[in-house]
Amino acid sequence: MFIGRALYLLGMAFVFFSVLGVIMIPLSDGGGDIALPIFALLNGLIAMGVGEIVIDLNHRQRVEKMNKE
Repeated sequence: MFIGRALYLLGMAFVFFSVLGVIMIPLSDGGGDIALPIFALLNGLIAMGVGEIVIDLNHRQRVEKMNKE
């Protein structure tokens, strides 16, 4: 359960900071390449999805275990 929550929170942090990067890089004086923040955004979304799957799987196993008893 801890792994799922940690992945979800880490994914949220990646999404938050990469969205800030996508917004702030074009506004800077020199501009810049926004490919890295885009890949960080995708990485954060994937981490959030995997974390959600782990949390859901753990919850289902816990419910099935309680129903058997």
